[in-house]
Amino acid sequence: MNLFPKATPTGKRLEYKEFLETIGKKDRSQKSTYLFRFINNDVPQYWQGTTWSFAGTSREPRKGSIACGYFVTNTLSDYGFGLNRTFLAQQASSVMIKKLCTDIRYFTKRQDLEKYILGKKKNQVYIVGLDFHTGYITRENKDTYFIHSNYIRNEGVIKEPTKNSKALNASKTFMIGTLNYR
Repeated sequence: MNLFPKATPTGKRLEYKEFLETIGKKDRSQKSTYLFRFINNDVPQYWQGTTWSFAGTSREPRKGSIACGYFVTNTLSDYGFGLNRTFLAQQASSVMIKKLCTDIRYFTKRQDLEKYILGKKKNQVYIVGLDFHTGYITRENKDTYFIHSNYIRNEGVIKEPTKNSKALNASKTFMIGTLNYR
């Protein structure tokens, strides 16, 4: 049973606002179970192609531009997290992570970050804070992905393997926290 359909009976993909309405009808337990799929699959499908801008605050995928902090807080707000999305988007990512996450860790080596994630359970969502950037990291089985609004060449929202991410690999510091729907 698909609790969160993304297509109409005719096979056409739901508009983002309609899709969010299906999520809004779910109870806490269903949302908790579905969080990984939302961040790992749905967010990239809907938001990919939205360009990055330092001042970007778009509330709609593929319209306008979106900064990395707003990308994280807007999508969490869309999902139903009770948060002050504007305030958190404008803070250092450490503020957002401390407010929203558990099991917070700090690393100075990229390899230690990867080892930590691979040592945790699969199908998990994390928020990561870098030197000057933020986004989600997901672990899908043995693969890890960085989902973020990429500032490099103003590329915008992408989902990429962590090992290939120029933004992630350029950072000298990493703060990561486990995200759960509460």
